[in-house]
Amino acid sequence: MNYRGIAAAVLLCSILAISVGCSKQVAKDEMRLYNMKAYEEGSREARISGRGMNGKFLEELQVSFSKVKMPLTNETYAEDEIGNITYQYRINYDASQFITVYVYQDQAAREKGIKEIFGVTEGDANVAGGHNLIISDKETSIVYTSTGDKTDNYYSQVKKIVPALLAKYQGRVSS
Repeated sequence: MNYRGIAAAVLLCSILAISVGCSKQVAKDEMRLYNMKAYEEGSREARISGRGMNGKFLEELQVSFSKVKMPLTNETYAEDEIGNITYQYRINYDASQFITVYVYQDQAAREKGIKEIFGVTEGDANVAGGHNLIISDKETSIVYTSTGDKTDNYYSQVKKIVPALLAKYQGRVSS
């Protein structure tokens, strides 16, 4: 009888310990949901891996450039504290030829941000030894930057590709 009591007590303590441990983990998971941490982590991973809403846009951007023998390589991604996003690519691994996609919260923020960087909101700009072609629509700007002796190697192709892409993807591509 005494062994039954001890066994029952050990079993009860084990069940209680397991349930308390599970409860702490459940509470941590719930807290992450309520403070949006899980959402932010998932959204960031989706944007980086191209599974978010902007994934289709970025995929089509890469396909469009590849079709004209201008593969976009060496992708980098950055997001600021208020959600503005920048994607940058080299064209065919060339460190003097870049495509940069800027996605802002709204059109006014985009105009202000692009003007701060390039001095203009649209068209051609010469900044820091490079020539930049800025093409924008709503919250998004795509900038072709070329430097050195290869300035404007892809200028005419970019002028053909980018406006059509921006027109196809109306509104914030990274929502």
